[in-house]
Amino acid sequence: MFNQIDFGKRVREFRTRNNFSQRETALMIGVSEQAVSKWENGECLPDVYNLKLLAQVLRVSVDSLLDTEIQTEKLVETIMIGGAAFEIIEKPKTILAGKILYAKDFPSGEKFNSAIDGLSEDEKQTAFGKLAECALPVYDINLSVNFWLAVKYRAYGFVREVLTEEQPDGVDVFKNPASLYIRAYTGKETAQLISRERCEIWELFAYIRDYFMPAHGFEMAQNGAQELEVFDTFEHKSGYAYMPVVKK
Repeated sequence: MFNQIDFGKRVREFRTRNNFSQRETALMIGVSEQAVSKWENGECLPDVYNLKLLAQVLRVSVDSLLDTEIQTEKLVETIMIGGAAFEIIEKPKTILAGKILYAKDFPSGEKFNSAIDGLSEDEKQTAFGKLAECALPVYDINLSVNFWLAVKYRAYGFVREVLTEEQPDGVDVFKNPASLYIRAYTGKETAQLISRERCEIWELFAYIRDYFMPAHGFEMAQNGAQELEVFDTFEHKSGYAYMPVVKK
């Protein structure tokens, strides 16, 4: 059953994930700051037009705001370092599909890396265009497989989450097992941790592995779960780093 209070909590969660204030959110939608506050407090709901705008601004689907999708992640704990949030989450098994390159198919690590860099946007979009039953909301994901192991075991993919393994010819599928993850966002607070004004998602992996994990009692998971760069804009200018871990 739809719950107005829970709706407000989801709005607040997605807003804070994007590092937006209530005022900034209101300005982008064209409503008052008080209206956003009332939505978050569960006092009232946005009309259909503002609901659609709210979802666009917060970079999620309307279904996510209304909680009519299957929830795929469970927040276990949030650890703050300065102003940066590192979330410990439980993520169920997922199916990822798109274009995946395997190092074993290339004569050397250099050739493998060159193939990754040389994969054109048209090739990626051709694979994405064939996908069956994409999960909502749709995010572009860079998948790093076994990059902490020797080169011959590695793979790299440009994928999206889908709901079925049954995909058309020309689409590669990777089944990612359930795992505990550390999740961090590429905001200005995390960038400051690596002495940058802004950072790429991949730059957070080294910080998480070398500094965050040892300090908080985590180590890399060995269950087949992989590193994920989950972009929340089409321009790939921001998004989330997902590092699979276990608690020591």
